[in-house]
Amino acid sequence: MDTDALRAELEQVTTELATARVEYASLGAKIAGLEARGAALSRAIPGDSTSAPGGISVIGKYRTDDIVEVLQAAGMEMPINDVIAALRDAGRPDETYDNVSADLAYLAERGRISRIRRGVYSAINDPQADPDRIVISLTQGNLNHGHVYLARHLDFFPADTIGANNKQTRAGTALTVHFDGVGEAETDIDSQHKIFRLRGRIWREFFQRHGLRAGDKVAIQRVSEYEYRILPVS
Repeated sequence: MDTDALRAELEQVTTELATARVEYASLGAKIAGLEARGAALSRAIPGDSTSAPGGISVIGKYRTDDIVEVLQAAGMEMPINDVIAALRDAGRPDETYDNVSADLAYLAERGRISRIRRGVYSAINDPQADPDRIVISLTQGNLNHGHVYLARHLDFFPADTIGANNKQTRAGTALTVHFDGVGEAETDIDSQHKIFRLRGRIWREFFQRHGLRAGDKVAIQRVSEYEYRILPVS
């Protein structure tokens, strides 16, 4: 194949690629619109408390909003398959690669998330106003498993409190954590999962006591260098 033919083919591929990218972004907008319409129709059906076809929640929470929350909670770059896994953990077991990738492209196009590179996305981090207080949004996965994600906020805690992923290998310096209305406990931070190593029962008691749901927020306040208080954000 001569040079002119190669250039002509390259020009055609470039044109088709540009068209495909526009269609890809438009698909995300179409999906979001159909989700909104489906949620509204589901709410209009008397006594219908199940999900509409395609995984649309009757409470009107859109997949795009859940994706943003997943990225915010993770606090790190996430490939598409990791986003899908987190959505399943948060109660969306039927999401497909095509749907989620289209939504991610749509959200990045609208400036709600950042596209790091092909197939990898992250939340857009908002600066914390108070240097002695961080605010974290809860996901359904947090509520189910009894923890919160600290990945975006590791520098809020002393470096020596971050231990190895296995406590038996190397635990970090203990923090005293006061759970508002529940009690207190000591814990370090798991460096692999980027959560307080303390998880489970005390977190679930805290979530239940304050009636917290996915999308609600909790604050972690610094009392002293190795002492912190966790409370709901009203």
